[in-house]
Amino acid sequence: MSNNQNNSGSFMTGIIVGSLVGAVTALMMAPKSGKELRNDITNQMETLKEKSGEWKETVMEKGSEISSTAMEKTNQLRQVAMEKGSTVVEVVKDKADQFSNTMNGASNQVAENTKDMVDGWRDTVHETADNMADKAKDNIDQVQSQSENITEKTKEMADKINNSMNE
Repeated sequence: MSNNQNNSGSFMTGIIVGSLVGAVTALMMAPKSGKELRNDITNQMETLKEKSGEWKETVMEKGSEISSTAMEKTNQLRQVAMEKGSTVVEVVKDKADQFSNTMNGASNQVAENTKDMVDGWRDTVHETADNMADKAKDNIDQVQSQSENITEKTKEMADKINNSMNE
């Protein structure tokens, strides 16, 4: 925008300077008396003042239009940027929620799998302990049974020995 204003200002300056130089040259070259020349120069200066006022007004209008357009475009760009920024924020929030839900699901799954594994180990330990207890009881029962048999046989032998000594 600044570049356009500089170009417009340079162009307007060129028009004014060119008009002045052209008018002065035309007046100086014309074969007129001093009084007529002064009147012509005065008339040309008044015409130039009027035209420069018109040009100034035109430049001001164009500058105002350009400024309004720039402000409008700036506001539009700001609005678009804010909308896009809001969209990006929403997308990031959604992705963060999805990630959080995924992590919570995975964490819950790991906890559940760990609990199941611990429960399985506990059941295995209990079964093994029960089996060992049953085997130990069976062994104790066998030992008691054999001990009773041995005791009986020992009594029988002792009775035989006593009987044979008494005879």
